[in-house]
Amino acid sequence: MCRYAILGATGNTGQALLNVLLQSPDNQIHAYCRSASKLNQLRPGIAQNRQVSVWEGSLQDVSLLSECIRGTRAVFMVVAIPDNMPHCTIAQDCTNAVLNALKKLQTEGCQSLPKLIVLSSASLEDSLCADVPPLIHRVLNIAAGNLYSDLAKAEKVLRAEGHWVSTTFVKPGGLVHDVQRGHTLSTTTAKTPVSFLDVAAGMVEIANVDDKRYDMTNVSVNAIGDGTAFPWKGVYYVMTGLLFHFFPWTYKYFGDCPMPKPKKDL
Repeated sequence: MCRYAILGATGNTGQALLNVLLQSPDNQIHAYCRSASKLNQLRPGIAQNRQVSVWEGSLQDVSLLSECIRGTRAVFMVVAIPDNMPHCTIAQDCTNAVLNALKKLQTEGCQSLPKLIVLSSASLEDSLCADVPPLIHRVLNIAAGNLYSDLAKAEKVLRAEGHWVSTTFVKPGGLVHDVQRGHTLSTTTAKTPVSFLDVAAGMVEIANVDDKRYDMTNVSVNAIGDGTAFPWKGVYYVMTGLLFHFFPWTYKYFGDCPMPKPKKDL
């Protein structure tokens, strides 16, 4: 039996991870979310599923978070938002919360800590985007610049803790809602599009590797073959992302999430 924790269970990748992990009756899942009622709306009856334990709370609740990840093989860090929120620190907040929870487990004498599987983006690595035309790559980096800055800062923190925490940075290309078609892992190339389900399956594959081949490594998940749906919704987020980049105040009116207050670098 393998036990996994999903941080961000109500999001697109979190839901895909639930689908993939529930394909095996041997998996036990700790689903961490801010709202158990929202999770139940997305997946009616999940509270009665014997394979799933639902943990409702804030990432700032270190005691609850540490209990959620205790004894797990891997923690999937997929807390995210879809649009270019100004002053975004979601990835940094999640990273600091998980590190505090791991330190608590260490202090309590926990001998085996879970590996961290972090959802990031291929756009952070020029080497993974070699096939993307430079102009398009530049536009995408502007349209999601706030998110990428947050992810990069969170990654820097995790890499600094590499002497005691095992982390893999999963950096796919453009994500889309589609069926699970099969996937391959790559440390050299990211292809767009790829479905949330295929990315989730790739993350589970990484989590189940017994050696350290992916420790502190950037890994992309690519779909096998052609036929994956075009990410039309991504076009919308590119347009709004550019709007929020040049006119941050408009996020208050058109953004997907409540506008945060500016924070100092974490």
